[in-house]
Amino acid sequence: MSALLQPSTPREAQRSVAAMRTRFRDGKTALLDHFRESRATALAATRLTKALTRHVDSHLAELWEHAVMPAGATLVAVGGYGRAELFPYSDVDVLVLLPPGMGLDAGDDAERLRAAVEGFLHACWDIGLEIGSSVRTIDECADLARRDVTVQTALLESRFLCGSRRVYTAFRRAADAVMDPKAFLVAKTLEMRQR
Repeated sequence: MSALLQPSTPREAQRSVAAMRTRFRDGKTALLDHFRESRATALAATRLTKALTRHVDSHLAELWEHAVMPAGATLVAVGGYGRAELFPYSDVDVLVLLPPGMGLDAGDDAERLRAAVEGFLHACWDIGLEIGSSVRTIDECADLARRDVTVQTALLESRFLCGSRRVYTAFRRAADAVMDPKAFLVAKTLEMRQR
């Protein structure tokens, strides 16, 4: 069971998770039902993807608030979710961004951090969010982006969700600094041709 809401008893924890799962499921169902009942247009589909994004954003923010994440940790939306274009059955791709000097390597702080991150991700799954996640520092993101065009693409399509805006701003600067537009275009063109 996740550490959702830090309730005083295991029974309260189960009720908290169950209540949030119901709220998440019912909200998503209402959005999909409204779309099905409306006239099928490109505008209606765009509104649906934006509404689904806002629905997930609010639930992630609530889970993050109760996850007791360390100061400076930041939750970032990436990929299609980062573009605020969440389709009904898409994964919700997020990056748990750790501030400089913090990591999951070893030590007591790392154990507490690992427990907080795992508790947050488990809570996401517990309420019905299909999370695709990565946990990295800014330096790790920049290093991976230098070597992998897929990571560059995901970072380009990132969006701040919650946590430290200062850390997110430093992350954006680092991600932008490693981007070579010409090399990126060549790599994406090659990737497209291979498909």
